[in-house]
Amino acid sequence: MKNHTSFHAVLKVALILATTSLVACGDDGTPADETTDAETTDDPTTTTTNTTTNTTTNTTTNTTTVGMTDTEGTETVGPESSGSESSTGGDPFIFPEEPYSDYTQIDRHGAVEAGTAGIAAASGLGLNGEDIAIRDLYNASNPAEDAALMWIAEITDSVTFFQVALNDDLLAFMPPFAPATANEALLDQAGRVIVPDAIKYDPANATAYPNGRTLEDQVVDITLAAVLLDLSPDDGEPVHTLSTFADLPLNPAANDVPFEAEFPYLAPPHNP
Repeated sequence: MKNHTSFHAVLKVALILATTSLVACGDDGTPADETTDAETTDDPTTTTTNTTTNTTTNTTTNTTTVGMTDTEGTETVGPESSGSESSTGGDPFIFPEEPYSDYTQIDRHGAVEAGTAGIAAASGLGLNGEDIAIRDLYNASNPAEDAALMWIAEITDSVTFFQVALNDDLLAFMPPFAPATANEALLDQAGRVIVPDAIKYDPANATAYPNGRTLEDQVVDITLAAVLLDLSPDDGEPVHTLSTFADLPLNPAANDVPFEAEFPYLAPPHNP
């Protein structure tokens, strides 16, 4: 824990073995078009007209005439809109067309708590006046900077902070937990989970965080196990596993509201 040189060396090995990819998704713009549908009933005073106009300003106008009363509503949909329905049954989604360079990245959260527990951990949430502005710099960076070892010193300091603060508590449990005392094992474990800050997935292995992520995964407990526990083999068997904390009986056995079987899978929100 005091040997930062060893810390850095092991993280470099972990980073060399890791691969990252950055995927950008977008949607091509479509030329402006206008479709007008008119429906006339037997009542000559009742006419319904729906006009949908797709332009660069993404404006939808609906005009309805019933009897002699006119009601007109106009809605302007900005780039942040998730979509708009067309009267012709076309693609209901309208995506922003601005280039990536027009946006400012303010957060990234692929590896759970990497930007808080892994960066300036000793400062907590900054509630006591600590300067945690470095987290803004971290959140504005990318996995490419992670692979270039930009944040190794910060991660090393944070992991060391947790070890020094919590090892005695781990040993006080009955039976005691085995802390990760070897620098090489500690940083190999932590590095593989939180570096690079991305969701990593190998389809050849079972899907469970940090190899992908399911809704049921106790991701914070798994991250803490990687940082704090000795996961190295002992006579062929690991002393602890990444799920050691997650499997403790004090954790809930399942989500308080069952997840759905179909997309979007998340349980309905609680009533306020």
